[in-house]
Amino acid sequence: MEGQDTVDPQESPYYHRVLTLPNVVSVARFCLIVPAVLAVLHIYDHPVRALVLVAVFSLTDWVDGVLARALNQRSRVGEVMDPIADRLGTMAIAVAAAAVGLFPWWVIIAIVVVDVVIGIAALRHRTFGVLRVTRVGKAKTALLMVGSVLVLAGPAWNSTEVTVSGRVLVQVAAVLHLVAGVQYFRQVTRRD
Repeated sequence: MEGQDTVDPQESPYYHRVLTLPNVVSVARFCLIVPAVLAVLHIYDHPVRALVLVAVFSLTDWVDGVLARALNQRSRVGEVMDPIADRLGTMAIAVAAAAVGLFPWWVIIAIVVVDVVIGIAALRHRTFGVLRVTRVGKAKTALLMVGSVLVLAGPAWNSTEVTVSGRVLVQVAAVLHLVAGVQYFRQVTRRD
């Protein structure tokens, strides 16, 4: 990741392994997507369940990165799987939150458009899975996850203010997603 690594990740003895502790955490994140989405769709019946599942989903993103660095278990599988889990899970949760009226739809549209453009460009330039995460991209992901948790905490805590605060963070994250998208697009097109 940008600015954090002093050692080439490929020098890790785990780089070409599939089974690492961080990868197990990423697989757990994949497994949380469907239950989290279903819980968000039923948030008004069981608000605490939705909050807990989305919070755990968000926390696993931080945990797998910390474990990978602390244990020197960064792997190629993790480099590809982690962003896919993040994108798939955050998008599915965001769509579910929009469907129940907690997220503004423009946020979903902005994220989808940027991801589709980057995905097409990456496929065209054969760079899928080799993009380096930028600081703006990391900030966007953190704000989106924290904002999502706050949006869902509002119904769980019966607090409109918490939901509104979460919506603000989610909207800032959507703007940062556009900025990060430009950065990723430049990475993709420079690889020719």
